[in-house]
Amino acid sequence: MLERLSSNIIMNPTIKNKLLYNVVKFEDLVKSQSNRDEIFFCFSDILSALLSKDNYQTILNPSTDRSKFDFLCVKNNPAERIGVSFQNSSLTLVPQVLERISVAYNYPYNRLIIANPNGFSSECYSLVNNIDPVNVELLNLDGIKNWVSRIEVESDLNLLPHEDIIKIVSKVFIERIVKDPSYLLNIEWREFEKTLAEIFEGLAFKVKLTPPSKDGGKDLILEMVKEGTAISYIVEVKHWRSMQKVGQNCIKDFLNVVCREKRESGIFLSTYGFTENAFEGLTELERTKVRFGSEEKIISLCKTYLKVKSGIWTPLQDLQDVLFDETF
Repeated sequence: MLERLSSNIIMNPTIKNKLLYNVVKFEDLVKSQSNRDEIFFCFSDILSALLSKDNYQTILNPSTDRSKFDFLCVKNNPAERIGVSFQNSSLTLVPQVLERISVAYNYPYNRLIIANPNGFSSECYSLVNNIDPVNVELLNLDGIKNWVSRIEVESDLNLLPHEDIIKIVSKVFIERIVKDPSYLLNIEWREFEKTLAEIFEGLAFKVKLTPPSKDGGKDLILEMVKEGTAISYIVEVKHWRSMQKVGQNCIKDFLNVVCREKRESGIFLSTYGFTENAFEGLTELERTKVRFGSEEKIISLCKTYLKVKSGIWTPLQDLQDVLFDETF
């Protein structure tokens, strides 16, 4: 239901920034267990901003509505009415959801949102999948944040240039990797390189994706400026669908490229890790020129990217920290 509500949303920067601010505030209020009224009114601001872009008017505690829902959301068309119930308690259980569904069924609501930042039992989700005719959406804290984050990527793909479509697809891949790391198996190697290019660009690096063949032993070239000096790094990516681990020869070849091109350093990412003897024979100096990361580093980069792109987290000042964190 929320996918339909949030389609084709275009927000100007001022409204989007205010919405992001309220989401951060809402999360802090929930985690600090502030008083219910403060949490409730912050949620009201978020809900009103989101639904107003779909031409819904959100009425807080409608006194004429005996259903006792916290919000009534309506359009000019009386057939489009959303009842919203806000709960800020421990995990919501099936009896509470059934009670709200029963009320919505007997009042003129065709849709129902039950919001609880603390979440719902798994049985609740199974229940709502079979509800008819009332459409029911269970909305927890992550659901609210995901709803907000979807705004910036929803557009008519037919009107976008190829590069922008690649960015949108890459972001979808990133979201799915964070949700389920095994999704990496579904991504082809070149798609994965493009996804990493989007990640590093989103983290404020200047990125060059090398051609798929004759790349000279490097897949990505990253550039940044530190204290007025331009610094470049190269990234080699091994994403073998066979789940093969990277061995000693690949590492030696990459180290030679880093030294030959006089880069600041390099990072070698292998989705499925490295063999036990991969690092044998490397000198201490060589180990300072190349850092290594496996699936955990890739997932960490994906998570950092999503935090930055959502506007809910500010990137670190030193991009080297982002690049080399959780490597070895």
